[in-house]
Amino acid sequence: MKSTQMNGSYPNESETGQTLVIGSSGFIGRFITEACLDSGRPTYILVRSSSNSPSKASTIKFLQDKGAIGSITDQEFMEKVLREYKIEVVISAVGGESILDQFSLIEAIKNVNTVK
Repeated sequence: MKSTQMNGSYPNESETGQTLVIGSSGFIGRFITEACLDSGRPTYILVRSSSNSPSKASTIKFLQDKGAIGSITDQEFMEKVLREYKIEVVISAVGGESILDQFSLIEAIKNVNTVK
């Protein structure tokens, strides 16, 4: 099936704004993060400060060394991150037992004017 373009051209992926990926150390999150980075768009990641999974420990340590550490349950922190980095797109790859932790993230998104 051939895709058709409507109303002009699509914006270049790298021109569409800052992206925040939450849950980037998880199975799906890694692929999402890689795709965002490969597209050239400015991408930030947020991971928990610790994990129960030994296989994620080295990934989390690497990300912590890059300064990407925080909690989506801390609404004030999330609002600060969203504003400070002018995040326009939020992708959450949070799953499992942490799915309900996203309520604070949702409230933070509502309180800032950067997320589209």
